[in-house]
Amino acid sequence: MTDPADTSSPYSLPPDLPVPTDDGAAAHLLHAALPDLPLPSTGGLGINLRALATEPAVLFFYPRTGIPGQPPSLGLSGEDWDSIPGARGCTPQSCGFRDLHAQFASLGVRVLGVSTNTTDHQREFIERNHIPFDLLSDADLRLTRALNLPTFEFPVESGGPTTLIRRMAWFAHAGRIRKVWYPVFPPDRNAEVVLEWTRRRLALTIRPISPSDAASIDADLRRHWLSTTIHSRDRAFAADYLPGFVALRAGRHAGHITLSFDEAARECEVVTLSTDQDGQGAGSALLDAAFDHARSAGARRVFLTTTNDNLRALAFYQLRGMSLVTVHRGMMARYRDRYLPGLPRIGQNGIPLRDEVELEYAFSCSPPPESRGDHPGTKP
Repeated sequence: MTDPADTSSPYSLPPDLPVPTDDGAAAHLLHAALPDLPLPSTGGLGINLRALATEPAVLFFYPRTGIPGQPPSLGLSGEDWDSIPGARGCTPQSCGFRDLHAQFASLGVRVLGVSTNTTDHQREFIERNHIPFDLLSDADLRLTRALNLPTFEFPVESGGPTTLIRRMAWFAHAGRIRKVWYPVFPPDRNAEVVLEWTRRRLALTIRPISPSDAASIDADLRRHWLSTTIHSRDRAFAADYLPGFVALRAGRHAGHITLSFDEAARECEVVTLSTDQDGQGAGSALLDAAFDHARSAGARRVFLTTTNDNLRALAFYQLRGMSLVTVHRGMMARYRDRYLPGLPRIGQNGIPLRDEVELEYAFSCSPPPESRGDHPGTKP
């Protein structure tokens, strides 16, 4: 029987493993569509990733699993496997998802592992470790190339190509990648981190704004913006009459997003986004709903503005795939002169309140106009 304290065993992690850093190689995967691509599965039937659109799924990626008693070879430059940041730990990562599989299943979430190991190699690992879910093989690198996955090269002893996928995990829902964990460290905690996030996300219900939401949205707007009139790019919006979405947690209002569509310009502006609690996933879920709706309506981009002092918002939106595109210089002075004489001159963190910063998420392609959906609900 393998001793878990034996750091030479694939079931253990040495205490001095190098920590991987984020090289940005997975940043493009957030919001990406799952490809129409069947992958061989240890279950005997190929699984098409596009078919995962029907249920939430967690996919975790690992370089390759080791075999007890078979130490890894040296790398192409003579490096030891354990010296490569993020390489060691495939078995602990996989066994972590094994041990929590029942909890993922109780949430209705399918778990799948992915590597460039061959199916035969993966099947031996499943049988030896009693893994209750399928592993998918990308030994021919079709998925790796289709989505430009982060990889590295290492000469494996058996069971697949020398191109190995770097460790990461995805939460996928409705055909798109909604969350990417990359890099992953330590690998043995990946499953519990993903499970905690998934629980929070699936505890939310996102639906279009309806007349019954009027009081909650009015309260949100006055609490966060002190008014229901919102200014952006020298325009005024009656935000309490805009379409959008609300987030519900246990049946209670957890946040909202309001949107303005310009069909001629094929763009959607996020006018307001607010949540009742930071870090609980409602903001990300609402932004995903806005992206999905704008994409289906044929928009070429989603954009928004925030003030130059709002560092938290600037970080939040960039971490969710949006990019800085322009600065509307001096816009705060214009608002003070024309509409908002009480607008302070000093904003958050002691930063002079001067400019509007515009961020966007641009869609690589949009459906033709005839496939556009209806706008989300609004007040009558």
